[in-house]
Amino acid sequence: MTKKGPLGRAEIFYVKGHYEEQAVEQIAKDLDRALSLIRTQISKFKKEQPGKKTTAGEKMARREGIVVMTETASELSDGVKTKQINRPSHCTTRIKDE
Repeated sequence: MTKKGPLGRAEIFYVKGHYEEQAVEQIAKDLDRALSLIRTQISKFKKEQPGKKTTAGEKMARREGIVVMTETASELSDGVKTKQINRPSHCTTRIKDE
């Protein structure tokens, strides 16, 4: 008889570590879980695989009515910034000579 209910943390960790190497049937047998539940969890892992670039907006801390930039979001935005263009001196007007 297979277990019912959602996967626990240890079971999710096991699936994540073995889904690329083992067959779905073997993982389901090892965990004593339904095949459909294991397939669903594997499909979630495949969606999370690196290929999708993380943006700073996804790393913001959000609550109702407020948004705070986290350290990770700040680092991501710094990496995207373009360098300031060095303008020639004849494009700059001095207002007051020192």
